[in-house]
Amino acid sequence: MAKGARRPKSDKKSLLQPLQAVNFELSGRGTLRNLGRIESTSRSYVLSQNALFCVFYMNEILNRALPESEVFTRLFHQYELSLNTLQALSSADCELTEIEPVLRNFEFVLLEELGYLPDFTYDSQNELEIVANRSYSLMNEIGFVECDPHQSFAISGLDILAVNDNDWHPASLKAAKKISRIALHPILGDKPIKSRELFSTKTTT
Repeated sequence: MAKGARRPKSDKKSLLQPLQAVNFELSGRGTLRNLGRIESTSRSYVLSQNALFCVFYMNEILNRALPESEVFTRLFHQYELSLNTLQALSSADCELTEIEPVLRNFEFVLLEELGYLPDFTYDSQNELEIVANRSYSLMNEIGFVECDPHQSFAISGLDILAVNDNDWHPASLKAAKKISRIALHPILGDKPIKSRELFSTKTTT
């Protein structure tokens, strides 16, 4: 709770803005605590259109996925890196396909921090390395397993390896999106992600 933050002359009011990085102190007990000292750590981010919608998406899945009061230092750094990249892309009036790698890399770090990221190089069923000319499906808590290439959920080994190498092209972006949705499902559940509705054209999330 930020007491007095809405007062016209409040020092906190200018800092409690969207996309403003701050250091702050909390006091009290329970889930509703009081905001004490607060200071800016950097300039605020100015994003628009698709880049801004992506931040809404990242914030929404973080809010739903992370346990309260736990520290995720690597994830915070990835979030900051994502904001910096989105800031640059927003300034250049980017296409959705340019944003997708930012989201996928962010999702994969989130999954890794929570222990849900699969091994992109290993066929868990056959206990072999993933092969480019074969097809696989992702099974949560198991990993990638070889499957019939004609199945709707099949992903080519070539694309899985490309995702692992950050080799982004239309096929690997499509594969990464499928992988992230499957892997995130145990964390996010079936409840719709509202921020996806903000995209007026084909969504990247």
